[in-house]
Amino acid sequence: MYGSDVVYYISLVICISLGSCYKKINNNEMKKNYGTGLGLLLVCLICGTSIYHTVLMVWGNIVIIKCCDRRYLHQISMAYTWLYLLYLHSYVINDYVIWIHQSMALKLVGLAFEMNAVHVKAEGKSPVSKINLRDMDNTPPDPSAADIIAYAFYFIGIHRGPYYRYKIFNDHFQNTFGLLGDCRIITEQKLKKALVCVMGYIIISKNYSPELYYKDIFYTTYGADSRYLYNIPQLVLNVLEYEAIMMLSTSVFTETGFGVYPAKCQPIPGYGPSAQFSFLTLASASPDIAIEEEYNFSMLKCFDNERLILGPKMRMTMRAFDMPTRFWFWAYVQKSFIKSNKEVRSAFSFLAWTVWYGPTIPKFIISSTLWVYVHLEEEYSILYNTSGPMKLPWDIGFSIMRMFCLLYLTPCFTVKDTRIVLRYYNSIFWVFHFILLLMMILSIILYKTKRD
Repeated sequence: MYGSDVVYYISLVICISLGSCYKKINNNEMKKNYGTGLGLLLVCLICGTSIYHTVLMVWGNIVIIKCCDRRYLHQISMAYTWLYLLYLHSYVINDYVIWIHQSMALKLVGLAFEMNAVHVKAEGKSPVSKINLRDMDNTPPDPSAADIIAYAFYFIGIHRGPYYRYKIFNDHFQNTFGLLGDCRIITEQKLKKALVCVMGYIIISKNYSPELYYKDIFYTTYGADSRYLYNIPQLVLNVLEYEAIMMLSTSVFTETGFGVYPAKCQPIPGYGPSAQFSFLTLASASPDIAIEEEYNFSMLKCFDNERLILGPKMRMTMRAFDMPTRFWFWAYVQKSFIKSNKEVRSAFSFLAWTVWYGPTIPKFIISSTLWVYVHLEEEYSILYNTSGPMKLPWDIGFSIMRMFCLLYLTPCFTVKDTRIVLRYYNSIFWVFHFILLLMMILSIILYKTKRD
């Protein structure tokens, strides 16, 4: 374990342990200053000499948000931030530094989209996005530069998310829901799950090390089928590692009481309350009403393991993994950024995700393959009655193909060296891409046949 690993994970544990003290602060301004100061300290410790990149990213967005035309500020903010991320991916090699900038990028550009949505509603225009904008009546006033800095550097979610809107950040200081939820119980549950994930990761990695991809014996001794099946434990390792990190990150939220809302408001991951906005205002103003309600942390939910495992379709699996981040790309990129048909908007969303996650050849393989696969699923669902009497066989077929696809793409998530990834796919003859090509040709033939 390297020094950067020690600093990162110790800082996560410290943030969790400080949550109960933070929750006891009654003065909202002091609470905000405390959270921002701690976040700045964390960024200094984790980023080291790369701290100036965070300053440039944040201040660049402050200038854009405060000075640019509201009609275009979200597009300008995303162009600036994504170009900066593109530079960071080629310059910074520390994953933890990249994670912090990725979290900041989602919040800053998301804030620009929120401000644009307020402008759209004020102008009386129909929003491009399908996001429910009824709660924009309660949108906080234009944030000052200090508010934007506090939102970007706030210690809650600074490590790796999950993403939350500026309105949720503002709500945190306006209501007392965090004092009413079962925060400690939820935190203990998350820490137990994180421990299980870590133990599972250690046990599996000892027997199925990812380092085998880099060794010549893997390509000279193992058969193509064995090389493909070796992706099974690697896929499990990848999921366990990601879930453990997100469990620790969201434990900071739950211990501090951040993101707690009444259950009847139906919180959505990353977005927050989606219903009963009038009741939310009433409960925030009346402690007697608020204390009688049931609360949950659905806004922080990152994984839907049932859909993640069972599917049956890839689109469902994608929506069930890192749900707040997936919401961000769906709401702000796929639905709001450009006006075009759904295939082009979907392709742009995958492209934006690739630049955000890491613009490497393995990540482009992931995004392009998933884009083709998801739309092929839709095509076959239209060509055949997959929801009728044959729904179960079709669901089984979709689920099997989905697992084949995920296993096929696993080396792109696990292996960082592009040469090794290409060597691996050459060793199994790019089999799944060949299958996708056949499925595309077949769908075209079937479509023409049915049309004739």
